[in-house]
Amino acid sequence: MAHRLDADDEWYESEPSTRRQMVAEVQRIRRRTAVRPIPVILLAALLTGGIMYKLATKKRIVEAEVVLQLSEAETSERRETGIPVNELREYVMNRLMPKAKLAEIIERHDLYHLRKKLGIDYAIEELKSQMEIQIWKNSFLYQEDPGGRSARIGITVGDTDPDRALQLARDLAQVAIDTSTEKRQELADALSSELARMREQLQKRSAEIAQQISERQVKLDDATRLHKDPIAQSLGLDIAQLTKEAKEIDQEIGSIASSGDAAADRITASGLDMTLAVVDEERPERPAPRLFEMILIGVVVGLCALLGSALLLGAFDSRVHDTDDVERLGLPVLGHVPGFPGDQVGSLAARGAMRGRVPSFLRWRSQR
Repeated sequence: MAHRLDADDEWYESEPSTRRQMVAEVQRIRRRTAVRPIPVILLAALLTGGIMYKLATKKRIVEAEVVLQLSEAETSERRETGIPVNELREYVMNRLMPKAKLAEIIERHDLYHLRKKLGIDYAIEELKSQMEIQIWKNSFLYQEDPGGRSARIGITVGDTDPDRALQLARDLAQVAIDTSTEKRQELADALSSELARMREQLQKRSAEIAQQISERQVKLDDATRLHKDPIAQSLGLDIAQLTKEAKEIDQEIGSIASSGDAAADRITASGLDMTLAVVDEERPERPAPRLFEMILIGVVVGLCALLGSALLLGAFDSRVHDTDDVERLGLPVLGHVPGFPGDQVGSLAARGAMRGRVPSFLRWRSQR
């Protein structure tokens, strides 16, 4: 067993180190590159130029922001629980920015030309991915706050055009404000209709009671004249009860006509007692030219492209340059004649002969 291990160790030690093989390969590629520097330089210049052109023509994303303040009326009733940041963000994104109005913004600015093929839902999702809603100074987290609760809502839009980014942020903020106002007005109109219907029903009932009182009063007069005391007493009680009911109805009608507390309570319960207003906006600056940055990137890209081109052309160069290439052909190396003055006279290269190439199936064969 020990002998077997010693044999394995000897085989392992006889193998050349990986680092030496890598160094030898890099040196071989360097020698091949030195023979043909022009193609390496041209390829490196082409790669560098292409990358730098892409970087120079790529438009940078700038961000515009419009800040809204969401305020709750000071006289509104405090809810039992606060409003977390995520819930408030979803309220703004989903309830205050309906798809129909987002589609209007997209059509107005002619955004996302692929929407004609992929549909308006695709464009709306793209617009949502282009904007971000941030919440801070959120006192809605607490059940009570002196002076009324409020929160700051930042609508940030990223775009390659600073003016378009700011306009989109303004449009989205206006959509949120308009939607909040419309929802409040819709609820107020619905409550007004309901109160009007209630008032009409009460007035109709009041007229019916007045008619009943009049009819019973006639019967009471007849019963009194005919000395029908039990009937007269019963009619008197009915008239008193109807009169009391009529007074209550009149008071309720007057309360509906003169007070808006009922509507205010319904608005508060629906969460629409809050108002939105723009308090700040941030216009993005146009990106300044990045001359020094581009020069630095060009130097780094050029060096990497030069190294990569040398490795690429050197690795796939199949011509015979040195003794290693001869050995890859399976031919014995008998000797090496160093360079001397006049060694180009009468050479194959001087006579226009093509340099021999290593066959592709032998190029990567390991030396045995």
